[in-house]
Amino acid sequence: MDFIFQNWFGLLILIGVIAYIAYLAITKQWAKVREFAYQMMLLAERTFSDSDGGLKFDFVAGIVYRFLPPWLKLFVKEEHVKRFVQRWYITAKDYLDDGIINDSIMRLK
Repeated sequence: MDFIFQNWFGLLILIGVIAYIAYLAITKQWAKVREFAYQMMLLAERTFSDSDGGLKFDFVAGIVYRFLPPWLKLFVKEEHVKRFVQRWYITAKDYLDDGIINDSIMRLK
């Protein structure tokens, strides 16, 4: 009980973050962020050359991170956004190769 009383503010913030993540999952808010990331991926593909893979990735991750509300940036760092963008890119690429999300991209390597 002493731990709870000594760290009540941190625990309150943690509960709030967990509740908000659950809210995002329930209301599909992450889907909006993912859709925006896909739009930025298409823009990067059209704008940059094929040899600029790292530049495309940094562009998309930076724009998506800036798209997040300021208060969410307190909990979600740019490194997390980069991991999400990479995962979404792999999923999109997997879907585009045969119309099914089945990890076929990973089997090709």
